[in-house]
Amino acid sequence: MPVKKSDLLIVGGGAGGMVLALVLARKGFRVSILDRQDPPMPAPRGEILQPNGLKILNRIGILSGLLRAGVHRCDRVRFYQGAGEHLCTIDYTRLLPPYNYALILLPEILQQLLLEKLKAEPHIETYWDTSFRDVIREGQQVIGLSADVCGQTVSFHAPVVVGADGLRSRVRDAFQIKHQLYAYADGYVTMVVDRPPGFQRDVRYYLGKEMIFGAFPVSKNRIYLFYLVPTDRLQRTHDKSIDHLKREILSLNSEVNALFTEPLEAISSWEQCSYMRCFRVISNSWVVNGGALLGDAAHAMNPHVAQGRNSAMEDALALAKAIEDCFKQGIFSKEALGGYETARRRDVDSLQKIGHEMAWLWNSGFSPVVWARDRVFRSLHVQGRLHDKMLNTVAGLEISPLNLADRCRALFPEQFDAV
Repeated sequence: MPVKKSDLLIVGGGAGGMVLALVLARKGFRVSILDRQDPPMPAPRGEILQPNGLKILNRIGILSGLLRAGVHRCDRVRFYQGAGEHLCTIDYTRLLPPYNYALILLPEILQQLLLEKLKAEPHIETYWDTSFRDVIREGQQVIGLSADVCGQTVSFHAPVVVGADGLRSRVRDAFQIKHQLYAYADGYVTMVVDRPPGFQRDVRYYLGKEMIFGAFPVSKNRIYLFYLVPTDRLQRTHDKSIDHLKREILSLNSEVNALFTEPLEAISSWEQCSYMRCFRVISNSWVVNGGALLGDAAHAMNPHVAQGRNSAMEDALALAKAIEDCFKQGIFSKEALGGYETARRRDVDSLQKIGHEMAWLWNSGFSPVVWARDRVFRSLHVQGRLHDKMLNTVAGLEISPLNLADRCRALFPEQFDAV
């Protein structure tokens, strides 16, 4: 069996894995990335890069290229009731510059820029269309992995193996790390269409009873749409014509109808759409002797918090520091790598809980919960302190969830204002 050696093996070619590879390769570490796909893999959906992610991309020399790529700079996110009444505006410009905005884009744009950086690094080797088989151990220590490369099984050896292979991580299973995989009841039909001329710069959410419709510009010419469809209704929805779904969206209110009738005419089949299921992963540990998990493999979270890819990139910086320290000491134990988990776990746990709560609150079809949700949004719109606290958390700048007093103030602002 052929044997290849490096300092670090990363299974998974997503943003987190690529950022980790770039940071360490630039310090002279020999890094191998393995992925079962041949990137990029376009999908009809968009994603949000929050301010904490923008900081990291600027650090590794990606942000300037991203801004030149025609992605959408988001200054504000506007929330409406399904019928069209304005609930709240989340204003990124209230953050301190220079990272007082978010970027919305098609995932392949960032992926392509990262791939170009990888190709320019002599210390990085990439193996696409490569299937992970198992980890290789020496006693209790992970010392490498085996994988199928072009039909041949290859043995890769390295002091550290990183599983960045998503929420159904095979590396996590090979590490024998216990975890919980929670599937949310709701998912989203997604599509990308031409951006209507009357659509302004701001992102829009429309929220109703068990209804969410989102419209996110991803460039000057294209816009990403998503529509909540519970997973148990997906087959029934799919059995109907795509025109039925389009009519359902357009019937939300007159503004949606006026803006999106023409763009949706380009969607003529389900093949032009995708379905995004939502999951949460809670892993008992993120590290083992000679190995670590990163991103969704360690802690997938509900997309409402808009921190999945950004958190993975933050993981990459913390893990890079831990790996560098391990090499300095010559120790690659679970304890030596554990500083990474210690540095990240508290913030990630908070974000997971916020995303889980948002899913319960935003997606509900129960009238009292819908009433409470709308009250909270209206309070965020007029109470600057609550707005800024939530914004800084979702932006990944200062993770500080609303406490009990904040929640009471959001639900019953008139009682607090009267005191």
